[in-house]
Amino acid sequence: MKRRRWTWLILAALGLALGVYHNQRVHYGEVNPITALIRGIILSMQRGVYAATATTEQFFTTLTHARAVLREHDQLAIENAYLKQELERLRLVETENESLRQLLSLRPHLPHEWIGCRVIASYPQPGQQTLIIDRGARDGVLAGAPVVAGEGLIGVVEHADPNAAVVRMLVAPRMAVSVKVLNAQKASTGVCEGRGESLLLLNFIPPEAPLQPGDRVVTAGLGGKYPQNLPVGVVERVWLDRQYSVKKAWVRPAVDFEQLSVALVKRGR
Repeated sequence: MKRRRWTWLILAALGLALGVYHNQRVHYGEVNPITALIRGIILSMQRGVYAATATTEQFFTTLTHARAVLREHDQLAIENAYLKQELERLRLVETENESLRQLLSLRPHLPHEWIGCRVIASYPQPGQQTLIIDRGARDGVLAGAPVVAGEGLIGVVEHADPNAAVVRMLVAPRMAVSVKVLNAQKASTGVCEGRGESLLLLNFIPPEAPLQPGDRVVTAGLGGKYPQNLPVGVVERVWLDRQYSVKKAWVRPAVDFEQLSVALVKRGR
């Protein structure tokens, strides 16, 4: 207990002495080194706190700005995706309108009665190569009826249900159509055959026929199944089959079977 009392007495005396010393220095306008030391320490602490506060404020400001930039980026990405989708839709509409214009110009040149239809499904893969149209037996569509697009011949109806029909594409196996090759020197006749590939095989062309890449191929109209002069495709490569003494060629179809949306189908027999 005595030690504690002496300790408090000594601290009190020191405090009193420091207070008297401080008052005297202030009274005479002199700088108090202890006060200056304390002020220096406090000022250093204030500067540190201010710097830390400023850095924290800058950090949160930067974070807020970054979040705003990310939100703006996300919004722009959504708008960009929407615009791409809208452009694709407009492109498809324009393509369909062009097909409709071509069909309207083609229809007066087709014999017999033809009706418009929409392609509701397409299976261009090898081994299938069929499509489905929204016209069937109730509309007078029968198996064997030819189907055309504005670009040219598509194929033939394989099977007709009451409200829809399956059409076998021209490139499918076992499909064949008599054709004319419109060469600048001389037109030649032959047969275009489907091979289950993307190209048609042009066969049975006389060896002396002036056949070359770029020649247009159209229907010959032989047999009456297909109307004359419907575009079939364009010659891509020609060779001579010496075994059978005929010229052959690969023909690129006039119709893009994967992009079909509208067509015409012959009605009745």
